Formats: sequence, structure tokens, C-alpha cells
Amino acid sequence: MAFRKIGRTDASYNTLKKGYNLRWPSNGNPGADYVYICSTADDILAAANDALKNNCRITVRSGGHCYEGFVSNAQATPNSLPNGIGTTPQGLLPNQKPLAIIDVGLYTGSNYDPQGKLRSPYSTNSTTYKFRAAVGNQNWDNYIALYKSSGKTIPGGSCYSVGLGGHISGGGYGLLSRLHGLTVDWLSGVDILVPSSNGRQLIPKHVNAKSTGDDALLFIACKGGGGGNFGIITNYYFADLPDAPQQAYWLTLSFPWEHWTSVGKERFGQFLQAYWKWFSDHDDQWYNSDPSLSNGGLYTLMHLSHISTGPITISIQYVGGDGTITQENSAPLVDFVNTMTEAAGTIPEITDKVSTPIQPKVPNSKAGMPLSDPLGNATLYDWFALTQTVNTIGANQNGKYKSVYQIGNFNDTAINALWNNLSVPNPLLTQSLVQIDSYGGAINAFYKGTENTTSVFQRSSILKWQYQTYWSISNEEECQAEEIANAQIAWIRKIYSETFADQGGKPYPNDTWQGCYINYPDNDMKYTDYTFSEIDPKWLELHYGDRVDALIATKNAIDPNNVFYHQMSIPLTKPNSTKCLGKKQ
Repeated sequence: MAFRKIGRTDASYNTLKKGYNLRWPSNGNPGADYVYICSTADDILAAANDALKNNCRITVRSGGHCYEGFVSNAQATPNSLPNGIGTTPQGLLPNQKPLAIIDVGLYTGSNYDPQGKLRSPYSTNSTTYKFRAAVGNQNWDNYIALYKSSGKTIPGGSCYSVGLGGHISGGGYGLLSRLHGLTVDWLSGVDILVPSSNGRQLIPKHVNAKSTGDDALLFIACKGGGGGNFGIITNYYFADLPDAPQQAYWLTLSFPWEHWTSVGKERFGQFLQAYWKWFSDHDDQWYNSDPSLSNGGLYTLMHLSHISTGPITISIQYVGGDGTITQENSAPLVDFVNTMTEAAGTIPEITDKVSTPIQPKVPNSKAGMPLSDPLGNATLYDWFALTQTVNTIGANQNGKYKSVYQIGNFNDTAINALWNNLSVPNPLLTQSLVQIDSYGGAINAFYKGTENTTSVFQRSSILKWQYQTYWSISNEEECQAEEIANAQIAWIRKIYSETFADQGGKPYPNDTWQGCYINYPDNDMKYTDYTFSEIDPKWLELHYGDRVDALIATKNAIDPNNVFYHQMSIPLTKPNSTKCLGKKQ
């Protein structure tokens, strides 16, 4: 099947120019000129070269979940100026190229060879693999294929329709990462289409751990350097993968805001600090020969919901270190639940839902009852069935996100920011929260001492945050759309800036914070303030730490003509305090 090329007059254009965030293309932005729908690796190569031949800028879409307008917004320059800057009445920048989205979502499929003899058609060395996954696979399809064919899994995300293309290239973490590390810690090889020397077409190549020179740099860049920077990945290869667990506990606890407003900010802060402390104290026990101490299978999601959104909840998935569940190896689950209950100063309620738009209802026969016994109150699932149950993303609507990795405990500045911005009612903030996930464990220990084998520098963090706010615009609210969006964005910017007020409003790496996750991109991080008039010279370090020089060197070696660029792409030179014409977003 050849690629399908969709232009502005096509009946499906208005739908396919968008991904899974209805903010993009943003208001006033013309969006892509063409969308190429590709079903094979050959389609992807042909489509990209057709777009380049017609002088288009190309972006890549797998699952379509980009948090910013990197894929869908037409307005971008090789210097990655922000959305909307310097536009003409027609919406295009002077001399701006047309935009073509290369949609790889239909290129799906996988292979498993228990003998480990899979080989890339583009490989120039003798490396072979057990697993291949096409770039268009979505998380749930990939989990099904791995589980049914081999009983294996990847430690990836729980949102079912996220595509592997961007998920893995940005690092790939999920509910098994404290036990098995990041997905890129298992990645062994990549097929990728990269620009030719003159930048006028793409050519296929395969890179892996045996690659040398520039190809070795490229392989490392594909392991956490983010998507859309160097080329188009078409296949991922793995020499091996971890066994899928057999069973898992799931338990969600609810702590209503009525309790927190009665006990106050101090107790709220103690609750947060106890959460960090439990994982900090147990981080080096993520895998222990004593099953009562081994806690890598404990993964938690604390949802600090805005008071107008719902209660604070903690969702817990627990698997034993060997993938089974016994009373002995469940001791860490019991200890964690008891610790958090004591820290809260109240008995939480068991619930089968959480107050976020992306978390599912997970049945629990004791929902609505007070917690009495952590194991007896948890629901025991086959792991595969639980993974299917929690595999959701909610409705497609508008969203804005921010992130941070946390090394040290919650300080007073962070506690004050969370309390002051979550505990004040606001009728517009009915889908707003800060989600704080457990982190560390195998992620920090897996390749200790050899961190340069990936582009993920955050290997000391204990927790990982995702600030989220969502909103939909009904037909009746169209005239208020900008006002509604501005209120959401103002709130998330305020709570974020106040969290890091001690260091200029951002989590620059230090003893407490470890920067941001590139798969939760936030265009605000690129600029010194919200006027977007000056580029922050440290924005790359926020995301890549000590990997910045290597990634820039890779960009110069692989894509010196900057064929692949977007608002936060890897540049050819280190940023400085560049002034630019700004426009508020």
C-alpha cells in the first residue's frame, strides 16, 4: 500500500491535522499543509522524500500525544522561535516552508524470535535480536503482542494509545519502571531515516550498541533524546525484555479535602514529606534477596487534585520482585500504606476511581469503605488484566502540562506553592492536578556507572511530577474559549513558578530537583519569562543535563542542515540569551 497524501481540501483534513490534544494547531495557526498516512517502512521513506522534494518542513506523528504544538503547528523556524511569532496575516512566517506531517501510526506490527536471530535489513554489523516493534505500535497493542508471543513486557506507560515512536525515544517509563528501569535501558537497536549529506532526502540506517563514530552517538540520542530531532525512527529492537508479572495488587486510597482544610498546611506538608521519605529510605532496596524488603514492584501515583477537581488520592500497583504475590513479599505494600495513613492523620477511604480525567475506574468491592487492611482491601488481579484495566487516557480535549524530577524532600517553598494553589476553590479548575509518581529504584541503579549509554541524565530522582490541567470548549462557550484557556494556563504557570521560586521559577538541577522530562514538553521552559522575548540559555540542561554537548554534537553530525526542527528541538549550537520578538501564548 502506498502512502496517502491528504491536503487542505480533503474531507478528512480537519480531523487528521490534529492529534490527541485539541489545543493544536493553536488558534490562528494554519496547521499542516499536508498529512501523509503511512502503512509500511517504505511508505514512510517515500512520503518523507516526497515532502522534502516539495520543499516542506516535516514533522512526525506516531500516537499523536505531543503536549505542545511541535507536530501540528505550522509556525516554527530553524531557530525554533515560539508559536505565533512574526506571522503574516496569512499565518506563515516570511519564507516559511509548508508543513507536512508524516503520520506513521499505521505502520504497526512486531516480531519475536526466541533464538534471537532477528536482524535489521539495514544493519552493517552482526547484531541480532529477539524482538522488533514497529514505530506505529501503540502501548496496549505492544503489550498484547509481547505478552501473547513471549510472556515478556516493556516497562512503559499506561496510556493505551500513546505511540511507541515518541514514547520510547523520550525514555519510556511506567508502572514497572522501579522494578525494570526505563524502556530505553532495554533498547538494543533502532532503524532510523536520517537526512542525506545535502539534506534533500532521507536514507535508512540501523544503529545499535556496536555502532561506532557518529552512529554510536545517534543510537544514544535515540535512547531518551526525544522525538523529531535527528530523523524518523521506523523500528525498535530488543535483545531481551523482562518477564511480565503474573499477578498484581491494585489499591486506590482517597483523602478528602475536608480533612486537609481542617488539619491545615502543616499536616499536608508532613504527608508529602512522608511520601518522599518512604521511597528515599527504600530506594536501594528496590531489589533485595529478602522478598519482604524488595520493593521495586511498588509503584504509586499520588494525585494532588485541585479542591474544585476532587479529593487527593494515591493509586498503588504492587507486584513482587519475581512477578508473583505472596503475603511475605507484599510487606512493602503494607508498610507503605500504613506509613501514609499515619502521616495523613486520618483513615482514608477505599475508592475505585480517582479525580483525574485520564485515570480509569478500577473495580474494588470495598469502594466507599474506610481502609482496614492494606492487603485485604486491595484487589488482586492477573497483571495482564490489570494493565488492560488501567490502560486509558480520557477524552480528547485541551491540555497543558509541566514536569519535574525530584531528588530531595519537599521544601517549604514547594509545600506552600502546592497548598496555596490547590486548596482555593475555582469553578474553572475542575480537571486540574499535580500527579507525583514514585520513581528511582531500578531506574537509578540499572546502569549505574554507565549512564552515558542513554540520553536520560535523571538517574538520582526519587519522585517525578506531572502538572496537568484540562478543559473542553462547548459550542455555547466558543465566545469564551480564550478566557477559559487563559485561566487554565495562568493557574498551571503560577503553581509551577511558585514551586521553584527559590531558583527563578524552574527546577534547574541541584540537590532537590533534577530538571524536566522531555516527553512532557513545555514550551515555557525555553524562555526566561512568559513574554517569550528571551531564550533561557539553560533550557537544554533542564531536560538533558550533562548530555547536552553530546546531543548537539549528534545533531551536527547527523542533521547539519537542520531538516528536523520544532520549537524545542536539539539545536546546532548551544543557546544563549537570545532576544526575539515575542508574543504571549
